[in-house]
Parts: sequence; C-alpha cells; structure tokens
Amino acid sequence: MSTEDTRFMHKKIPKQCSSRLWQKSVKIPEIDKESCGDPGTPLYGIREGDSFSNGGILRFECQFGFELIGEKTISCQDNNQWSANIPICIFPCMSNFTAPSGTVLSPDYPEGYGNNMNCVWLIQSDSGSRIHLAFNDFDLEAPYDSLTVKDGETNDAPVIGRFSGAENPSHLTSNTNTLRLEFQADHSMSGRGFNITYSTFGHNECPDPGIPINARRFGDSFQLGSSISVVCEDGFIKTQGTETISCQLERGKVMWSGPIPKCEAPCGGHYSTPSGVILSPGWPGYYKDSLSCEWVIEAEPGRSIKITFDRFQTELGYDFLEIHDGQNLLSPLVGSFNGTQVPQFLFSSSNFLYLLFTTDNSRSNVGFKILYESVTVDSYSCLDPGIPVNGIRYGQDFSIGSTVSFGCDSGYRLSHEEPLVCEKNHWWSHPLPTCDALCGGDVRGPWGTILSPGFPDSYPSSLNCTWTVEVSHGKGVQFQFNSFHLEDQHDYLLVTENGSFLQPLARLTGNELPSNINAGLYGNFKAQLRFISDFSISYEGFNITFSEYTLEPCEDPGMPRFGRRNGYSFGVGDTLSFSCNLGYRLEGAPELICLGGGRRMWSAPLPRCVAECGSSVINNEGILLSPNYPMNYDNNHECIYSIQVQAGKGINISARTFHLAQGDILKIYDGKDNTAQVLGAFTGSSMLGLTLISTSNHLWLEFYSDAEDNGEGFKLVYSSFELSHCEDPGVPQFGFKVNDQGHFSGSSITYRCEPGYTLHGASTLKCMTGERRAWDNPLPSCIVGGHNPE
Repeated sequence: MSTEDTRFMHKKIPKQCSSRLWQKSVKIPEIDKESCGDPGTPLYGIREGDSFSNGGILRFECQFGFELIGEKTISCQDNNQWSANIPICIFPCMSNFTAPSGTVLSPDYPEGYGNNMNCVWLIQSDSGSRIHLAFNDFDLEAPYDSLTVKDGETNDAPVIGRFSGAENPSHLTSNTNTLRLEFQADHSMSGRGFNITYSTFGHNECPDPGIPINARRFGDSFQLGSSISVVCEDGFIKTQGTETISCQLERGKVMWSGPIPKCEAPCGGHYSTPSGVILSPGWPGYYKDSLSCEWVIEAEPGRSIKITFDRFQTELGYDFLEIHDGQNLLSPLVGSFNGTQVPQFLFSSSNFLYLLFTTDNSRSNVGFKILYESVTVDSYSCLDPGIPVNGIRYGQDFSIGSTVSFGCDSGYRLSHEEPLVCEKNHWWSHPLPTCDALCGGDVRGPWGTILSPGFPDSYPSSLNCTWTVEVSHGKGVQFQFNSFHLEDQHDYLLVTENGSFLQPLARLTGNELPSNINAGLYGNFKAQLRFISDFSISYEGFNITFSEYTLEPCEDPGMPRFGRRNGYSFGVGDTLSFSCNLGYRLEGAPELICLGGGRRMWSAPLPRCVAECGSSVINNEGILLSPNYPMNYDNNHECIYSIQVQAGKGINISARTFHLAQGDILKIYDGKDNTAQVLGAFTGSSMLGLTLISTSNHLWLEFYSDAEDNGEGFKLVYSSFELSHCEDPGVPQFGFKVNDQGHFSGSSITYRCEPGYTLHGASTLKCMTGERRAWDNPLPSCIVGGHNPE
C-alpha cells in the first residue's frame, strides 16, 4: 500500500469507524485511583499486556489480513489517561493473497465503505491451478460504485465480471492462476460492501459450488465426471439451473455443466399436491414492495382444503393477504388479513382456494408461512368455520341447518352480527366475521375497554379518533391504563370531561404507563378521549379499561408506590393511614382525612415511599431501586443489595431504568458476596438492554456514588428460573455448531468456522455439573485466515 493510500484511509476510517469499534470492544471497568482503566481491544485486533496502572504498557496488533491504524503501543500516564486512543484494525485497500483459500472484504465491511476509494487485490495460486470466487454478500451503490474482476495480474487482463448494486453475483472461475479485483467508489453514497471467499483447485476438478440456501445438496465429489444434485425445501422452487450438474470437460476446461440451482419462494403458483407449503416471496427474508401474487390450491373433487398459519406478519393496514373460497378473485371472500392477527386455520367449502397477496411501495415485513392439506368433506355437515381472532364462538354443531354466532373480546367490535347457517351445499351462509379495534365511537355501560385501532398491532398513521364514554347518571369515569406506547410527542391521547379538548384533563404520549385518571368528578357521567397520530412512526398503541364509580365519597387516593394503606372507607371524616414497605421511608402526611364540600377532597396529598440505600431480598422475583428512586440519588452513597432465591434456581436481572453519573458505579457479583465473580460493573446507561444471569441462587450488588454529579439512578427487575441447564452460549460470527447435545448439566457443544476463518478458543464447551450452571470455557471466535482444525 502506498503512503498516499495509508494517509487516505487514516483520515477516512476513524471518523466513521472508531466510535463503533470503541463501543463494541469496551466494557466499563472498575477504575482504581492510580489506573487508566481498561481501554478495550480493537475489533479484529489482539492486545498484549494487562496492566492498566500508571506506567503500564499495552501493545496491539491486528488479526491476519487486517492493517493497524494508530499507535501500536500506548502507556498509562500519571494523570490516569492513556497516551493515545487504542488503534483500529481495517481490511487493507490493496493486498496480495497467496493462501490456497481466503476472504476478501471491502474496507470496513459490513458497516459501509468510504467514498472516493480505488482498491486493488491480487489473488495468486500455484502454477497450473485456478481460482474460484463465491460472493457471500454484495451491496454497492449502483451504478456508481463497482467491483471489476480480471483474469490475470495486470490492469489490461481480460475482464470476466463487473458488478454493482445489491444482488449477489454468480460464482466466478478464473482461466489462469491469478485474479485481479478492482474496487472503485465515487464521492457520494455507499453501500454495505462485499464479502467474497476464494478457493483454488486443480485442473482435474471443479470448484466447490456451495450449497444453495433453502435447499439440500446430494453429492460431495467435485472430480471430473462426478455429479451433484440439489433439491429445494418445501415451499421453494428452482429459479435458475437444473436439478443435477456434472463436472465435465468443455472447450478444454474442466467446469460444471451449469450454475448451481437457486431456490426461492415464488410469487404465486398452482398447487395440486395433497399437502404443501406456501411462502411469501423472499421468505425467510422480507418480501419486496409493490407485489401482486396469486396462488391457487386445488384438491381432488369431493375434498376440501385446510390451511394453517404457521407465521404471519405484514405491514399493518397496507400489505394484505386475501383468501377466496374458489378458483379466482370473484369467488366468495373468506378473509382479508394484515398485521399479525390471523385465525389459527381456515377451510374451503370446495376443492379450490385462491390466495392474493398485495403490497404497497413502502415498508415490508417477514411475510407468511402457510401450510395446506386436503381433507375429507362430511356429507352431513359444514367444515369448522373457525373462531375470529380476539373473539369467541357460540355453538359447536356444524350439521346442515345448524347455526353458530360470534362475539368479541372487550374493546373489539364484530364486523357483522348475522349468525352463520350451515346450508345444504355444505357452505356457511356468510364468511367468518372479524373482531376489530375501531377508530372512535360511542361506548356506554358501567365498564368497558378502549383500544387503539389495530391493537395489539401498531396503529395506522394519520388518525383522528374520538371516543365518548357514558356511564350511569351521577357517576364518574375512571380510566385505567393496561398498556400504552405511542410515538413520543408526535402521537398523543387527550382526555377530557366536558367535551372540549382545548384544556384537557391529560395529554398522554410516549411509552410510560399513565396513572389512573378520574373524569366526570361533578357528576356529568361522561368523558371523552381523542387519539391523534401523525404520518410516520407508530407503535402498539393502548389498552384502556374504564369503570364507573360513585362520586359522593372522596376519590380513592390510591396507594403509595411500595407502601401500605390501613382503611377502606372514603366517606366524609373517614381516615386512611399509610406506611411503607421495608426499605422505604414515608414522606408526607401519615394520615389523610376525607373533607366535606362541593367536590370531595383529602386533607393532604398522597404521601410517598422513598427508596433507601441497600436491601436484602429473599423473594423469587422483585425490584431493586437506587436511593430516592425515581428521583436522583444523593452523593457519597455506599449501598449493598443482596438477592437470594429458592435453592436450585438461578436469577435473571435487567434494568428498566439505568442512568448513573460519571464516577458512580454499580457492581454485580455472581454469588453471596463480593468475592464472587463479577458479572459486570456499570455506569452511565451501560446496563440498559442487558440481562445478566447468575449461575446460582445468589446475587450481590454494590452501588457507589462519589461527591460530584448524580443521576436518576436505577430500577432493576429480577426473576428466578430453574438451574437445569446452561444458557445458550450462541454461535460465533462466521462459525457454526457441529454438535449440540443440549444445554443440560454434562452436555457439550462443538463449534467450527466457515471456510476462510480460524477458530480461536476451545472448540468444545461443556455445561458444568454441581450447584452452578456455567460453561467451562468462553465462546470461541472465528477470525479471518488459516484453516479450521480438524
């Protein structure tokens, strides 16, 4: 690589990569007074040295095939600062490859390459051999960024391929023992880049054609004259190639008789087998935009078709699957489905079913997997009509002339009220109704449920829904929020009691569960809700139950969080007394008296229970809070928390809230005290999104705050689980499991790496016996270069 190339990459890469590499490699350490702290290890890098104290020196190098940018050596200075940032490891923009197999990556793959790039790689094999390229991933800005492959060493060698865009190119094979790869990127947008593996092979054999995704390959010999065959998995069809290809001599070269077959989920088709699978196009990935796919399922005359939804998830309100009871779109509609709400199964009344899947031009989703089978039709009855999602069915008799009717769960409304009658032609008189959460309406009764449209799926965009809730005369309305998640600030719910939303009782947004709201306090027995959503992001919305209550006494003041109340009467002169749970201190009046007047009110606000510093809990599930939570904790705290659950169980612990100031830290130990192994040391918001798992029935936590800034603190939630097995250790990137005996005590898992990667660490992990459940070694890693150990 030239000096100019190195300067370019040094300027370009850290700006977009260094923060990412830092986040992936650094764990928040325990920092001593005379220590710089653990700076981490670069992604694709190796670190030598483990002293972080003043005067300590760390040395860095990169894994094979990567180039180090930055300082190779850093030292911990007397001011507790490292002499430089840790370096980064990048895949070089120019390099020669002479190993018999390996991997070529675009710079900074898969995070996206830089602009204005001009990279050249040479792959050279032994004289008399050839080179095979397999494109594992490919995403370049089309048509401005491109990869050119030349059959030779020099710039004027013949071009055998030029590629751009996001479609994986087919395999390439050289005619010589050298390939030249030239990558060019312009000054603007970039894609993910590419991941290419290469291998060399002799003149009397064909290159390994690989195994197509969604398919099985039969045959492992690639010698001249051998053959392999490929069979697609259920639901997939061959979209290129033939089922069998042979290694043959053609025009003086040894090559496969055709490309390896490609198996994809089709957009439509006619199916007449007794059973099968229908997949959305692109399965198991996301389907594409602007689709219109038609399937016809045909059974033998006299039989019916049963379909079962194994998986269903489309863009709510925009991408639909219609199912018609017959051969075409004009046949009776069985149902139109979107989002995630589908019945468990459906039956046809004849030997045909027609399916139409349409998508718009915006978002997509994973789609669907549908199983179908032909079934025998009872000559004296109709087939089971099913039960609506979020509904209930009344009647189990499906004989000719019988009737079934339906109802919906609270908050949902039936699409049509007419009962279904089993007619003489073995058809039901109407399609199965649906239960829908509607946009607004009048709701009357002493109790009920209000749901956002589409609940529990995400609500549609651009809504303006108004509900009027009317209870018995002289009563008030209390709203209780069971779930609540709206796009913060942009989507909101207004609550009022006088019909005007100019000065509402409440304006609710975000994902924090609101407290109960009382409306109609003066006896107007009505309340109104209005839901507004904008044109962009949406979430699952809300589930609100309401109930009427008598206004004569004072309102129920509620219960202090983490507290207890003595007294259950709210009439004038009644007294309620309050105390707190262990570990909390009462703030406010210990007693409240219901005062008289036109509008009943209590003599003082509801008191609060404030979290104390430290606690010892022995329940199988619970919550731990920082001092004074949910307000900021104070300075100079040293708090000890211990958790003990039932013997034979382990503990899961995670953070609902976690915000500590710099210099404040929470340490979590996997045992009875601080001599146990440290599961983690956390500051800032670093524990959010993590779940820590103990290997016994004890956890020990220590929280320290210094004399400087403070923060909101933490809310930790824990639960217990049976310690019958070790947690799934996962799979290393670019690796796979060779053998998995399960995760129970004494079982083991064996790993290997994909071609072009070398296993670092123990290849076999064993779930240890005894009172703890943990693996005897950490998860190994797969790095670029070398060979897998046999």
